[in-house]
Amino acid sequence: MPEGWQLWLDWYHAAHPSGRTQIDALQADQGEYLAYVRMVGRRRGEAKLEEDCWPDTSRSFPAESAKKPLLRGGAQ
Repeated sequence: MPEGWQLWLDWYHAAHPSGRTQIDALQADQGEYLAYVRMVGRRRGEAKLEEDCWPDTSRSFPAESAKKPLLRGGAQ
């Protein structure tokens, strides 16, 4: 997308005007490395989706955890 970085910058000014770090980075880069792109993909019908996958991060960790000492040697 030609000059996509400028559209991204314009959007950032409108949506997050207090995001100085991101705005300054986009202005300094001026599309050299950072860009706004559009990507389209299709999933094959026979593709099996994994049960635990992005974007549902609520299931990415085990429901139960075991307590472990924070310090080596078991000292509390």
